[in-house]
Amino acid sequence: MSLIKQLQQFDLSENEASIYLAALELGSSSVQQIAGKAKLNRVTAYGIIEGLIKKGFLHEEKDKTKRKIAPYSPTKLYDIVSRREDAVKRQVTLLNSLVPELKQTTKQPNVKTNVIYYEGEEGLKNWASDALEAEGELLEWTKIESFSKKFDEYLRSYYYPEKFKRQVPTRFIFLDTPEARMYFQERYIDNPKAPPAKARFIPQDMFETPGFMVIYNDRYSIALPKEMRAVTVVDSLIADAQHKIWEFGWAHAKDEMQNGKYPNIV
Repeated sequence: MSLIKQLQQFDLSENEASIYLAALELGSSSVQQIAGKAKLNRVTAYGIIEGLIKKGFLHEEKDKTKRKIAPYSPTKLYDIVSRREDAVKRQVTLLNSLVPELKQTTKQPNVKTNVIYYEGEEGLKNWASDALEAEGELLEWTKIESFSKKFDEYLRSYYYPEKFKRQVPTRFIFLDTPEARMYFQERYIDNPKAPPAKARFIPQDMFETPGFMVIYNDRYSIALPKEMRAVTVVDSLIADAQHKIWEFGWAHAKDEMQNGKYPNIV
C-alpha cells in the first residue's frame, strides 16, 4: 500500500495526503513548490494547504517577505488516533444509556412469530451482536471449522471483547475435532477474562452440520458464516422446543470441559 493510501486512513483525502507527503519530503517550502511536488495546480493546492493548517498538519513560516509552508512531525498522527479513541470512549458511554432508552421506544412486533434474515458481512455482524443480548445463558451447537475468515476481524475486535465484558455464560456442543478442543482451551480456559463456559463434544459422524445453531431468550438461530447468511426465529415456543432438543444433545455429548464455576441458570 502506498504512503498516500495509508495516510488516507487518518482522516485525509487523497489530495490532502499528497500535499502533506510533499511537504514532509520538501521541508519548509513555497505553496508553488509543494503544489508541483504533489502534482496539483497552485489554486487547488492553496485551498488544501489552508485546510491542513487548520487540521494541524502544516504551519506557516515567514522567511523575510516570503511565505513558507512547513509540516508538523508525523507524530501528529498519534494525536489523531488518540482523539479517535477518546471519541469512541465517549460514544460507548453514551450508548450505555442511549441503547436501553431506544429499546423502550422500539415497537414490538404484533405477529406471534417473527423471522429475521441476515445477509452479507454486516448482516452477520448484526446477527452475532444480537446474541450478546442473551439474558441468562447462550447455548451453541457449533462446527468450529464453519467460521469464516471474513468474520475473524469482527470477532476479535468486537464480539469477544464485548461478550467477555458482559460475562455472557455459554454452553457449547462441538463436533469433536482437534480444532474445536483447541478453540475452547485457548479462548475460554486459558483466558482469565473469559465468561463462564462449558463444552461437550459429539462425534462428527453423528451430527454433521455446515454452520452452527444458537439459542437464547425467545430466539432460535442458524448461521452459515461461509455463505454469509443467517436466520433467527423469534418465538418463545419454538425457542423452548429447540432448547429441549439442545439439552438432549448436551446429555449425550461427552468429555466435558469447563473454565470455572458455572452459574446455576433456570
